[in-house]
Amino acid sequence: MTQIHRRLLHTGLQNYDHADFEVDSPFFSQALRAHRCPCCALGLQVFEHELETKPLKPGYSQVRWLHLEICPACGWWNFRQDHESSLFERPEEVSRSTWWELAHALQSEIKLGSTTLPVEMIKKHLLRRWEDRTLISAQQAEDLVASLLQEHHGGQVIRTTANANSPDGGIDLYLAYGNDGAVRRAVQVKRRIARDTEPVGEVRNFVGAMVLTGSDCGIFVTTASRFSAVAQSVPGIAKEAKFKLQLELVDGERLFEMLQATSSTMTAQFPPGVDPNQEWRGRNGRTILARELFNGDIRDWA
Repeated sequence: MTQIHRRLLHTGLQNYDHADFEVDSPFFSQALRAHRCPCCALGLQVFEHELETKPLKPGYSQVRWLHLEICPACGWWNFRQDHESSLFERPEEVSRSTWWELAHALQSEIKLGSTTLPVEMIKKHLLRRWEDRTLISAQQAEDLVASLLQEHHGGQVIRTTANANSPDGGIDLYLAYGNDGAVRRAVQVKRRIARDTEPVGEVRNFVGAMVLTGSDCGIFVTTASRFSAVAQSVPGIAKEAKFKLQLELVDGERLFEMLQATSSTMTAQFPPGVDPNQEWRGRNGRTILARELFNGDIRDWA
């Protein structure tokens, strides 16, 4: 029986103010005061974005800084807008204060390997924890690859079997092109749980399946990080052989690049004033785009 692994996933945000902060659950309030994640109890990383502003007039205030504390493990975050203000009497003195409205991430528990988990949720989670690709089911891996290939190459996905565990003759699905779908690319998906390098054997088996089914174009996808050197030589050999096969190899690193490239099309909810292309600066001086900060993997940004 497949083990179900539980993970937290950002599914929205909730606004609150200082009054809510005082009366909210003690654990939540205490965690924020200690700058720790209320979900994981880990220390929060701090990022800030400075907005473009006009010269401040005496007696006025304006939002100038967006401030974020975020958990590098689960992605929970707490957000605030900071104002700068000046007094009529002493306009040269500028103070910084927090706006009354704050926001924090809403986290929902997902069960990796569950048959009811939508592929979009899998994609959002793997953007933050790509190593969890070893925890998804074979069917989820096939669904993930089908979605990414369709977005990357276009065409229509045609499955050869009802599910990933059924015999497929060495081809999991096709990418079909044209009004009649006559032009097709054969696709084979290999989910790897422990293996980090894809050996040549399965690639050669796929080439044989292409020959038997009359497919002259194919894509072999593995969740392993890389292909062996011998496996990498197969597309060149297949192209020069009798059947002149066009074979594309997609390893785990390339698959993750495709996932990152399609992440901009995913539905994302940002706090007020946040634009996906904003540059945010961490305490260590490094910058990161907002879309990566709120939806990507930030564990190496400590």
